[in-house]
Amino acid sequence: MKHIKLFEEWLADKSQPFLFEGGAAGHMSHPYDDKGLTFGDFKKIVDAGLRGELNFEEDPIEKTDGQNLFVTIKDGKVMFARNTGDTKDPMSLDQFVSKFEAHEVPMVRDTFVFAAKDLASLLVKLPKPKQEEIFDNGKNFMNMELIYSKNPNVINYDTDVIQFHNITKTDGDGNILDTDSRPAKEIPQILAKVKSDIGKTFKIIPPRILQLQRDVDFSANKKRFEDKVIALQNRYGLNDGDEVSRYHEMWWRELIDADFPNLSQDVKEGLLRRWAYGDKKSLNMRSLEKQIGKDEAALVKKYDKEDVKKKYKENIRPFEDLFLELGATIIRNASNFVAANPSDEAQRLRAYLDTETTKIRKGGGVDQIKKVEDQLAKLDRIGGLDSIYPSEGIVFRYNGKLYKLTGAFAPLNQLLGIIKYGR
Repeated sequence: MKHIKLFEEWLADKSQPFLFEGGAAGHMSHPYDDKGLTFGDFKKIVDAGLRGELNFEEDPIEKTDGQNLFVTIKDGKVMFARNTGDTKDPMSLDQFVSKFEAHEVPMVRDTFVFAAKDLASLLVKLPKPKQEEIFDNGKNFMNMELIYSKNPNVINYDTDVIQFHNITKTDGDGNILDTDSRPAKEIPQILAKVKSDIGKTFKIIPPRILQLQRDVDFSANKKRFEDKVIALQNRYGLNDGDEVSRYHEMWWRELIDADFPNLSQDVKEGLLRRWAYGDKKSLNMRSLEKQIGKDEAALVKKYDKEDVKKKYKENIRPFEDLFLELGATIIRNASNFVAANPSDEAQRLRAYLDTETTKIRKGGGVDQIKKVEDQLAKLDRIGGLDSIYPSEGIVFRYNGKLYKLTGAFAPLNQLLGIIKYGR
């Protein structure tokens, strides 16, 4: 059929973005974010995660809750980047310090300034050949997390460390070409040997490898999670070899056909690309009235403005819930977190959240209460307060790509934002 061909031609174009990424580090995908994964891939990740074997291609590491920074060495000088524009023209130490000197939050200022000064003095101790090999004279950047005990986000750490993640390779014009985790492990070892891994404030550390254990209820939980995957497949008669994007395509197509049955197929295809995949250029909303008439165009525009975000959440929710719960289950079986006393920190987070959300339920505004209830419902779907652990999640590599499993951190982060800022 013509409309299937139109969509498949667009879907086959791997240059089309499925995620909207920002900042130098970009956006790390949950498994459900990736349009190229299949339902069979989902089942492999479920099985490996519950076995404690997410080491498909390299050891799984902890995703920590700090401030992100990109650093390179160019012409023998350590330079800094906070966004993709900076990677094309990185900042010197003086420029970077100047950027943060007037920051309205003193602890944020101190985090970046102290870390930059430590990095500038420590990284230059790398042998020159190694500097050139790893950083390619300013083209490649070390992606890192700044964890400063005086500037906590969600999780309170009792240590001041700069945790290296990976080298991000660029073409020199700000375009990311590849990532390599090997130097993130190698550089701290080299610096430690020459006693240049500890600065005035921070210690440089490699990625924190998590120790994962086989789930104590492996058989029952494997069946439970796989049944969730199979239920999603069965809704549209899909098999293990089908990419999960096929589910989303059929879900949105079903919705558009039901809500706008009289539109031409070409217009429906444009709405499908726009609503399911964020392709805003697929349909010119300004000229829509000429194509479908004033009344119908008004309905489509109203739907586009008021309903699409809610429908997107409805569409993605079963996938999101599945992988948040899976992440929470795997993290529950993990150890070797950066937080020195994870049990104590977990108890603190649970108690604080319980106390503060109770206050909002009793005396908060209507909108605030609604937001809290929505996030608590999400938390309940993945295990409730007991699913909260002091970690932002697990990072693992599968089929050459990095993915994250964040467990309860996502709703926890949202709830703490509502508590702190009322939004």
